[in-house]
Amino acid sequence: MRNYLERKLAIQWRTEGLSYSAIATRLSITRDAACNLCSYKLKRIKMKTGPKLKIDKASQLRVKRKICAFNESKEKINTTKLIEECDLDASKSTVQRYLKKTGFVYKTISSRIHLTAGHKQFRMQHVRSWILLNHNWNITIFSDEKRFSLDGPDDWRSYVHRSWPNYRIRRQCKGGSVMVWMMTMPNGLLSFKVVKGNMNSDGYIRLLSESAVPMIKLNYGENWCFQEDNSSVHKSKKVKEFMRNSSISVLEWPARSPDLNIVEDCWKTISDLVYDGNQFNNREDLVGKITTVINSLNANKRHKVIDLYKSIRHRLCTVLEKHGDLYNC
Repeated sequence: MRNYLERKLAIQWRTEGLSYSAIATRLSITRDAACNLCSYKLKRIKMKTGPKLKIDKASQLRVKRKICAFNESKEKINTTKLIEECDLDASKSTVQRYLKKTGFVYKTISSRIHLTAGHKQFRMQHVRSWILLNHNWNITIFSDEKRFSLDGPDDWRSYVHRSWPNYRIRRQCKGGSVMVWMMTMPNGLLSFKVVKGNMNSDGYIRLLSESAVPMIKLNYGENWCFQEDNSSVHKSKKVKEFMRNSSISVLEWPARSPDLNIVEDCWKTISDLVYDGNQFNNREDLVGKITTVINSLNANKRHKVIDLYKSIRHRLCTVLEKHGDLYNC
């Protein structure tokens, strides 16, 4: 390796017009070495900061294999299990740094609806039928149920300062919930009913006959179609007989298809508003907040529900493109 003085001389002679051969003769080196001296640039090597990993290559290989095994068996993967299973002589923080360096993150695994090949095929049949027959969604009433909890959702999130206490009360015995049934109409109106106790066939028939059907006929007369999911209550013999006797046209709905029901999007908006605040002390407070939120949406945000109706055709086309898979996955 040439010293700094030789490099400086070679660069100076080159700027003065000497050839590489002449420089090589003066320094008693080859012509290629003279070229390298003149074109040499000092490389700045960035030093790595932070503690060195205390996991050797053999241990790293064991960790990778164990992670693959855990993933295939659908087991949880955490640093404690990896240290025990792989017999690592390292702390949890060291293993965490290694996992972070190799692209792993520790996060909550989201759940999704599992669709078999049969479910996907059945969904595609319905979607094709709706598109080919040009089903009129502007006279279709969507419905669904949701349970609201006094303690709020499990994933309540907010920005908080490091010094602030960050917790919400979770009651084990004195908590409670409220079941709400709701339907959306193409004019953007939301109509709901609080369900007392568990929903059964008689209660569902009473809800339809006393609340839902009169409200729908008031807005759309006799020309409308009703959507409901495939829960056991909706598909009971009593309910089917009531629908038949009342001449209610029920839209046949594919199984495991909440992504096509626009009420789910309405529930998301309502939940965000209902749970934005203090936790509830009793069911009356929770019902009051739900009522206030839905009435406010009916008064000021009906255009959002109308936009959801306009998005239905796009959802159907997306499901076809995904060969029957979920629209929002």
